Amino acid sequence: MNHCPRYALLLGGLLAAIAAAGAPDLDALRARAAAEGWTFEMAPNPAAERPPEALHRLAPPRDWRARAPFVRFDSKAELPASFDWRPWLPPVRDQRGCGSCWAFATVGALECAIGIKDGVMADLSEQWLVSCNSETELPVILEKGLWGCSGGWFAHDYHQWKPDPCGGYGAVPESAFPYRASDAPCACPYPHEYLIDGWAYIGGEESVPETGAIKQALLEYGPVSVAVFVDDPFYMYYNGVYNHDAPDEPNHGVVLVGWDDTLGTHGAWILRNSWGADWGQAGYMQIAYGCASVGFGACFVDYPGAGQAAGPAITAQPHGGHVEAGEPFVLRVAAEGVGPLHYQWSRDGAPLEGDYPEYRLDPAQPGHSGRYQCAVSDMRGQAMSAAARVDVLAPGTLPALSPVGLALCAALLLMGPATLRWRPRRPS
Repeated sequence: MNHCPRYALLLGGLLAAIAAAGAPDLDALRARAAAEGWTFEMAPNPAAERPPEALHRLAPPRDWRARAPFVRFDSKAELPASFDWRPWLPPVRDQRGCGSCWAFATVGALECAIGIKDGVMADLSEQWLVSCNSETELPVILEKGLWGCSGGWFAHDYHQWKPDPCGGYGAVPESAFPYRASDAPCACPYPHEYLIDGWAYIGGEESVPETGAIKQALLEYGPVSVAVFVDDPFYMYYNGVYNHDAPDEPNHGVVLVGWDDTLGTHGAWILRNSWGADWGQAGYMQIAYGCASVGFGACFVDYPGAGQAAGPAITAQPHGGHVEAGEPFVLRVAAEGVGPLHYQWSRDGAPLEGDYPEYRLDPAQPGHSGRYQCAVSDMRGQAMSAAARVDVLAPGTLPALSPVGLALCAALLLMGPATLRWRPRRPS
């Protein structure tokens, strides 16, 4: 659903005239923002001084849907109100004076996945995609040149199986082919240090998948590559929730790294751009769901990880005990990890249903007796909790206190009620 206000025709025509005459007129944009109820601030920035063709040149091939892999996600699944991958991501990049947003959106998704899965701030070569791709089909909007600074489309195949002119495939490190912001010649072979297991578009063949489906892909695979339409207000974005909608085709490739349902009117994506850290919120933007066709062509990468980063840390182990049949008993585990945590409880090695940090026996039954453990997993791996033994006994058969226990109870009673009074713990 689209939650952005459509702009008035009169002001739209005025802005088009201003844009045609030269650089964006900030005063005119601010006047328009006040008239239309935009919920974001604008300010000058280095990217806004570049010509449009150096900022956005994303262009889909004519039959991109026909040849593309699609994966459907559960758009109705229970999801958190907000989620943000930024703490695990590498610095924002800058495509400078080259229309290579498509390459940065491709590489950006993989760099983010490596940061999440491996804990490594990888810096991969966009220039390799710009200079060494083997595309021969002209993207839809391009009048000259093939994929490069003149434009292109998401190119995840090159990180999985599609070769460069020397037959190499897989991501190339930035140090091997530094970014030049030009259609520099390809001097392969280059080292290829990272491979993905696969990639796919999200949803069916709709242009913009459902919001819930994109969220689910973000949780399961990490940040996703998407297209969005950009024009003068987007160039000048500084802060707030971007809610300027524009009736045009997407023209820019970016990466979505999270969301927040409490932002704006109906929630917003956290968008990672490739115009440097001086643009927007240190290179990021909050953009309303459905605004400016954000999410068009959304696709994820399946990066397996190097398997060297530690999985979650168990911070509180489950505790067992005795419980009478018919009474409740709760086992709990606590853990810290990277991204969403998943919980797989088992009894005597047999998996149990549910994906929660608590496992409830409510009520406990004789067949519930056994040895309980919880395997906690995150984006990097898995950790197993300690085992906790639970014995479910017939009513009235809980073990009696030992002589030592009886003596301790008697001593507490003799000391008086003041000893038994509960005292709150002092804050540390």
